[in-house]
Amino acid sequence: MSKWLKNILGLTILVFLLWYLTGHWGQLKALLHLTPKQLGLMYFLYLVPTLINARIVQCLVEALKIRTRFWDMALLNNAALLLNYAPMKFGTIFRANYLKRHYGLTYSRFATFFLYITFLMTATAATIGLAVLLTIYGLGKYESKILAGVFAGTIIGSLIFLLFPLPEPKAKGRLRTALRNFLSSRRQISKERKTVLVSVSLLTLSFLFTALRIGIIYHSMGKNIHPCGYLVLGAVGFVILFIGLTPGSLGIRELVLGFSAIALGIPLEVGVLAAMLDRAISMSYIFVVGGICTLLLWHKSPADFKERENNSTNQQHYTTV
Repeated sequence: MSKWLKNILGLTILVFLLWYLTGHWGQLKALLHLTPKQLGLMYFLYLVPTLINARIVQCLVEALKIRTRFWDMALLNNAALLLNYAPMKFGTIFRANYLKRHYGLTYSRFATFFLYITFLMTATAATIGLAVLLTIYGLGKYESKILAGVFAGTIIGSLIFLLFPLPEPKAKGRLRTALRNFLSSRRQISKERKTVLVSVSLLTLSFLFTALRIGIIYHSMGKNIHPCGYLVLGAVGFVILFIGLTPGSLGIRELVLGFSAIALGIPLEVGVLAAMLDRAISMSYIFVVGGICTLLLWHKSPADFKERENNSTNQQHYTTV
């Protein structure tokens, strides 16, 4: 799908959702009661996971025998969140280029690390979401069955990538060499079981912060669902985020979270409104904090923002972390 089509798709879905909410605005406006204290807490709950994710990146890169600086990874993580809204997911391309220029991480090893952390995230979130769905809500509703199927499929697909053994190609050639490097790097990360366990623990903690942020929004709207329900919505948000049909899953995430809320007994329009409020807060954080981090990195090394032409061809299929 071309970059322009993705942008048009995301904007079209957002316009449709805004039109849909306008039709229910009479009852929805009474639900908007976010206080400054709650807003401040939500920004804090967005900041902390970005720092946790920076530590996760640091751990997994160290499994490839490359040491990085934590605050460097924190700046890079926040900058990448902003730059991924640019065409061709420039945030991922920039991250790959930055790690290569400053730490010597090759593009093939970056691909392994990036896909590994992506599937580790989706597997962790989907496992928590499926466990909560089965134990707390059951599969009585049609929407619950669909969610359970999505979670189960995500878990299986992620574990296949993380664990399924593949033979390394022996023949020469650029593609075979890249695949060989990819598989050897994956094996190298998988052997560091303590590092993988620490990463999963940190991912779970980051996921809980995300679910808590969603919970604050619903609580401010007077919709006190079971606390574990926020874990289900958080898991859906994580899984959708990495599909990457639109920049930052713009529009797609709000639509899917709205429908997912139905399985928890929340009306569609309330679920969509909550998802769009969460998007507004995350976007304001990304453009402010991500913008500051991007400027700091640019001031530190302007050349990192110029080397795009060769990297964009190799990196354009990646999704955002």
